[in-house]
Amino acid sequence: METKEYSLKINSEANLIVITGITSNAISIDFSGDIDFTKLVSELTQSIDSKTLLAPKENNDTSDESTLKLILETIESIIQEYNNTVASLDETVFDAGTNEVESDYALNMDDEDADLPF
Repeated sequence: METKEYSLKINSEANLIVITGITSNAISIDFSGDIDFTKLVSELTQSIDSKTLLAPKENNDTSDESTLKLILETIESIIQEYNNTVASLDETVFDAGTNEVESDYALNMDDEDADLPF
């Protein structure tokens, strides 16, 4: 599985957090008012099929300001959930012989359950 580094830069003058490296276009998050993570989540959702994990660059911006720190932690949390999803896709194996998806999370069926109508 491939890993790509992303960059997180804070532009305090414009009240923007700019994320690059996830897609070919930079993702900007405005923190001057209500924070909207929709663009980030949309880009990550479209990137899931690439099965590429994301890792932060070492020189990413940080902040000690409580509000900005919370926003950065939320972005990291969203990206971590994306990575968890990509990793779980790699664990799911498609069995071409039966046209069924086998997963580590498959249900175990006891003999007691065999007579259930569903």
